[in-house]
Amino acid sequence: MASLSGSARLDERGRLVLPVELRRRLGLRAGDEVKISEEADGVLRVESRRAAARTLIGSAGRAKRSVVDELRDERRRQAAAENKDAERLSR
Repeated sequence: MASLSGSARLDERGRLVLPVELRRRLGLRAGDEVKISEEADGVLRVESRRAAARTLIGSAGRAKRSVVDELRDERRRQAAAENKDAERLSR
């Protein structure tokens, strides 16, 4: 995705209005929260919560196995153990 830039002016209360093109591109609407951080070189970074969440999810890496598969296998092991206990007690 090509970068997009614009300019804005701070008002007397320190508020900054993002240009409409940036808001549309980031999918931001009135009331949405954004993450603002200062980079080492003094550049401000504005990130939508959605983009921040994608970054966090991506940093976790891919699961080796599906959680559903793990839960199903665990339940099968539990059922097998319960069946063994039931057989042992019925003797």
